[in-house]
Amino acid sequence: MKHKFMAAAAVISLMTATGVSHAQTAAVTTLKQEADALKKQNEALELRLNKLEKQQAAQAAAQPAPSSFMAADLSSLKGVLPSCALPVPDGPLTFCGITVFGTIDAGVGYTNHGLPINGNLYLGDAVLNSKARNAYFGISPNNLSVSVLGIKGATEILPGLSGVFWASTNINPQSGRLANAPGSQVDNNGASVFNYSNNGDGSRGGQAFNDQLFVGLSSPTFGQLTFGRHRTFATDLVGAYDATGGASAFSLIGYSGSYVSGQAFTGNGRWDNSFKYRVEYGPVHAGAMYKFADGNGGSNYGSAGGNVCLTAATAAGCSASTLVGQVFATPKNDAAQFSLGGSYAHFDIDGVIGYYHQAITTSILSATQAGGVDTFVSNTGLRTVTTGNNNANTLATTSVSDATAGAIGAKYTWEQFKFYAGWSHIILHNPANNVGIGADNAQGGYVLSSVTNNSFYTAKLLDTFWVGAKYAYNPQTDIVAEYQHVNQNGYGSPANLLTCGNATINPVTGGSTLANGTAARSGACSGSINSGSVFVDYHFTKRFDVYGGVLVNYYSGGLAAGYFYTSNVAPTVGARFTF
Repeated sequence: MKHKFMAAAAVISLMTATGVSHAQTAAVTTLKQEADALKKQNEALELRLNKLEKQQAAQAAAQPAPSSFMAADLSSLKGVLPSCALPVPDGPLTFCGITVFGTIDAGVGYTNHGLPINGNLYLGDAVLNSKARNAYFGISPNNLSVSVLGIKGATEILPGLSGVFWASTNINPQSGRLANAPGSQVDNNGASVFNYSNNGDGSRGGQAFNDQLFVGLSSPTFGQLTFGRHRTFATDLVGAYDATGGASAFSLIGYSGSYVSGQAFTGNGRWDNSFKYRVEYGPVHAGAMYKFADGNGGSNYGSAGGNVCLTAATAAGCSASTLVGQVFATPKNDAAQFSLGGSYAHFDIDGVIGYYHQAITTSILSATQAGGVDTFVSNTGLRTVTTGNNNANTLATTSVSDATAGAIGAKYTWEQFKFYAGWSHIILHNPANNVGIGADNAQGGYVLSSVTNNSFYTAKLLDTFWVGAKYAYNPQTDIVAEYQHVNQNGYGSPANLLTCGNATINPVTGGSTLANGTAARSGACSGSINSGSVFVDYHFTKRFDVYGGVLVNYYSGGLAAGYFYTSNVAPTVGARFTF
């Protein structure tokens, strides 16, 4: 069409230049009008063509990326969502303020005194279990860090103020199950102590998001306030100031929250129904968190009991029954922690102090308890026993406490070295308010079917200190060593303290007596734990590393009460992938 227009223009020019007749002039005028019309049509067609090309480009950009796209292809999406930063190659998986993250950690371990691995428990055999009897060699999960899958995000809602969220869950790489420490105890309910699998209480009870799940607000000036399920400040302190980073295969305090993060109750390392506030001002940072009371307080009755009696006797049952009315307990399991710390030059320090009311330690049901016998012991020592209960999927607790605790950690960096040290002090009393049968205080909502509220004749004191070092041999290789010591006072009654000695349970018969003919030592006796480790961590890339090392534990006194053996040696090797 452009060519026609140009031809017409040429004809008009030629005719004008040479002189033409009136008829020819009329013909020229007609051609000129036709050329103008063609020009307008051409311009309209070009506009339509440009518009169609833009629409086609927009539609192509809106199509989802092919499933085989690689990070290098992301450049084709630039400009589609200009407010969102695109993931960069080998960077975090972040898009529009949302980050997906995870870690898978597994290996192989050996211990001279261990138990078969349990599909619910998220830890291996590195730390000695009281009923460990035989050597174990096999899969060892979550050695340097607990495997996790999660998503987190932040988006600015006002200038200088962002909305934030976090949702993460820990998993067992050896079984594919969600981390569930209380579930590992239920697996052993009613079993012979000679047939246990590895088990223990813990702060992850099989919830969909058993690690953290919270939402809140964050400001560079005023700090961050979130609500939901949180790791405690004491748990954060272990991760920051344990030289191993809280590695369960190489750290006693990383394996169990009983000594630092859980204030003597490992299940309390994470709090549901809580808020957490953190703020920074220059080199100083501070925080506060509070857990609201929740759950069912339970009562002094079993779930379907008969033969109810009230007695101060220590026997499991009652000979002369005294009927009592049902007494309900009120949940008073609130908790609070406060933190303060700072950094100066190459030195970092943090301190945490807090309390937890009605803190509990869950335990496996004996064959008698699994058969339907429930026992409630009040904080004054009065006992109610019921029989005929349905105790399926329930747990017992031999220890309920109002706990007060503090911890401090420090770190110093010097050239290729980092030096770590820390100390925790815990004070335990019988609870001011009883926890009852039927309470669901355990992580994951597990119900308690037998409860003892008077474990502490006097205050129990638990002190833990540790020192460690990390040496960067080269940019890819870290060498880590640490020593940890736990000390417990004697807190039992005079009768309990008479049984303190060095007797252990016979791993063949399950029985033990001291030289004077009394029963095996009480857990209320003074005692200690000594634990040491060394390992090497080699990073092929920032996302993939391999490691190997050994942990040694030695238990004595009341902290070894009920143990078949009092020491173990546990070498472990493994690999970890992080994204």
